[in-house]
Amino acid sequence: MAHNIPIKRLNNGTDFQLIGFGTFGGADAPEAVYHATKSALEIGYRHLDTAYYYKTEESIGKAIRESKIPREEIYLATKLWQTFHRPEHVRPACERSIKDLGFDYLDQYLMHWPMAWEFKGYDHDKITVKDENNDIKCIDVPVIDTWRAMEQLVKDGLVRTIGVSNFTIPMLEDLLSQCEIPPAINQVEIHPFMPQEELLAYCNSKNITLTAFSPLGNPGFRSADHSISILEEPTVLEMAKKYNKSPVQVLLNWGLNRGYAVIPKSVKPDRIKANLEHFKMEAQDIETLIEFGRKKIVRTCDPVYLFGISNDIFKEHQTSV
Repeated sequence: MAHNIPIKRLNNGTDFQLIGFGTFGGADAPEAVYHATKSALEIGYRHLDTAYYYKTEESIGKAIRESKIPREEIYLATKLWQTFHRPEHVRPACERSIKDLGFDYLDQYLMHWPMAWEFKGYDHDKITVKDENNDIKCIDVPVIDTWRAMEQLVKDGLVRTIGVSNFTIPMLEDLLSQCEIPPAINQVEIHPFMPQEELLAYCNSKNITLTAFSPLGNPGFRSADHSISILEEPTVLEMAKKYNKSPVQVLLNWGLNRGYAVIPKSVKPDRIKANLEHFKMEAQDIETLIEFGRKKIVRTCDPVYLFGISNDIFKEHQTSV
């Protein structure tokens, strides 16, 4: 491969590229992601991150097969959706993702969110059905029950690595106290306005690798309460000038220098290529960017905004009585 992509060994002995290609998108995602994935593979990416919810699994599988790159050189990560948390739904959901991708195993399978919803079917139009209050009610399915079904996927050879996404320290502590196979990954939102200092330290202490989604602060997302413009911050622009890099490259390498994976997404070949560049940053610059989040926390991927008030898993929408 042309690029010297940093690699970390996970707690199950698997080598994990710390720069991956994210494939979440909008209505045109399947077609756009297909072409973008082809470009990413040609450029040198081998870690591809998707989810059943993204509706991009088929597109990614097609791009991989057309690339002629051997399957064993690709690291495929996808995710279990909330409606499939009951143990009896975990394996069928996983098998559906494997079938959509067109291969016979997954390198990484994550629990997409910690909350569970009522099962209404496997089709995409059945997995985010909101009620009259624009809410999706949560149901009582213990995380450990879902996790044990995921552990069985590893034992059965369908999945090589299992992990979680959007888990807090208490959630991880609860899971670790009961599981047989510890999570290798916790994929969470990380950027300067959400630096996740305590979570990063905790996961390092437990040999759990963090993967950062929205490492640029989700610049395409605009909401009065959730939008930020990290790429336009004068401090970031100054650092870009200092290192002779783009603001995007500064933010991605801020994460890489802190020791976790980043999965930027783009459909433009020049940006896809630029996102692979890895360089060393000074410790003081890393600290300076962390300061943004110490002064103000902004979560751009808020489950209450996305799924309704019943999904306040981070307890950030509590009203005082």
